[in-house]
Amino acid sequence: MPAGAGGSSREQPLVMPKMSMTMEEGTLVVWHKSEGEPIRSGDVVCEVTTDKVDMEVESPLDGTLARIVAQPDDVVLVGEPIAFVATEAEDLLEGLLDGPSPSAAEAAPAPEPAVEAVVGAGRAQATSQATAAAAQGTAAAVPYARKRAAELGVDLGALRPTGPHGTIRVADVESAAPAEANGAGSAPSAPAGPSGQRKSRAAIAGRMAASAEVPQFTVYRDLNLDTARRDGCGWTTVFTHAFAHALRAHPALNATWTGEDVRALDDIGVALAVDTDRGLLAPVLRDPDLSPLPVLERRIRELVDRAKAGTLTLDDLANASTTVSNLGSWQVHSFNALLTPPQATALSVGAVARQVVPVHDGIGVRTRCRVGLTVDHRVGDGADAARLLGTVQRLLDASEPEADL
Repeated sequence: MPAGAGGSSREQPLVMPKMSMTMEEGTLVVWHKSEGEPIRSGDVVCEVTTDKVDMEVESPLDGTLARIVAQPDDVVLVGEPIAFVATEAEDLLEGLLDGPSPSAAEAAPAPEPAVEAVVGAGRAQATSQATAAAAQGTAAAVPYARKRAAELGVDLGALRPTGPHGTIRVADVESAAPAEANGAGSAPSAPAGPSGQRKSRAAIAGRMAASAEVPQFTVYRDLNLDTARRDGCGWTTVFTHAFAHALRAHPALNATWTGEDVRALDDIGVALAVDTDRGLLAPVLRDPDLSPLPVLERRIRELVDRAKAGTLTLDDLANASTTVSNLGSWQVHSFNALLTPPQATALSVGAVARQVVPVHDGIGVRTRCRVGLTVDHRVGDGADAARLLGTVQRLLDASEPEADL
């Protein structure tokens, strides 16, 4: 029976889901259901985006989409309502009982915590932030609303919030801004670009600002590739395979700085820097050294294809312990890869080329590539980095990468 067909219905909040451990907010992209439309558990009701991926949001309930409170382009904190679903859960419970009782009244609302269980902490945090802001006489606003207010010269304290818990939304800011500030009376100073690219650049800016706080150094080595085993695979596969093996052989560098001490990592997750239409993405390969080269080649191709198609999941972007960035296809011979905290290492790979080099008492032509290993100086020293690159060279020289080091 659709919600509202008989008896009174109860509205349950549909909240912005927490799609990763680091996610704090999401942007609503599009609604696939309309107000008043019946929905069933598992139906895709809308799409949201983070700085990394777009995700579909499914309804956890049967009922009717009663109220939509977040519109496309609204930035919503994790755990905050984006809509309300009218359900018959309360009426069904009452139909099983002869009459209301204190215990029944307490039991009826039970579905509500279940809906919010995954993101309850985020909602409580948002509520406490709004309460604290009110106590201090400041306006509670989602982060993007504060950014837009600064851009448009809008005083947040003068606005009437329309968001949940008295939170100022982006729409509140833009509706209060003068028309010329919103762009109606003047030309923009620069093209805004696609929304996905803007969010990606903002995310990269935040990560690189955090990287600047890390004491890091880079050591370079020209690797000889004449005897490198490839099995018909690309150089990215070969370097990723050897680098992961070397990290496992030098566990002191497969680690992270906790703020007080070095914490060793059990697994190796190699993030591959991929250039896409929406900006730089870094999907993660789990333990690539455990795959034979041809299998790893397929894994990398599938991951890169999904990154370019925009079909990565948040799991694809999680648990990286290091990064590999290859700019060789652009004929870049060497570059400095910055760390992505909390990772302690990053490998830059330049162009593979035939080079004239000194050989004994004469000269020769060798296939070579310059790589750079960037290291968090709190985790390791220059000699540690040099030894790891030495291991990479020995692995590339070996007929079997798993050879005893």
